[in-house]
Amino acid sequence: VSPPPRLYKALSGSDWRMTTLKTAVMFPGIIFIVFFSLNMFIWGQKSSGAVPFGTFFALLVLWFGISVPLVYLGAFFGYRRPKIEPPTKTNMIPRTVPEHAWYTQPVFSVLIGGLLPFGAVFIELF
Repeated sequence: VSPPPRLYKALSGSDWRMTTLKTAVMFPGIIFIVFFSLNMFIWGQKSSGAVPFGTFFALLVLWFGISVPLVYLGAFFGYRRPKIEPPTKTNMIPRTVPEHAWYTQPVFSVLIGGLLPFGAVFIELF
């Protein structure tokens, strides 16, 4: 999913139309394809719980008739607004990064992240 148009403009994005198209089509498209594919299995089993074809057609009409135009309309008005300016200036003097504490090391985090759930399940089971 793409950033909002003003943020896209602030990050020096140039092709807002293609980004808007991808935003309007890709995420809902992936969800629709997964839903349709799972529904095909239900249709194959002749189940009464399958979503009818008319409902899929209605979803497509709502998607391309309402959602996509509104995404383009919002991107159009958002891209026409001025670019977002950061409220503060970045300090150009580099600073040293302090050393991390021992408990913030990745090895410790991985061990604790695995040990705590394992311990909770072990206690519950035995």
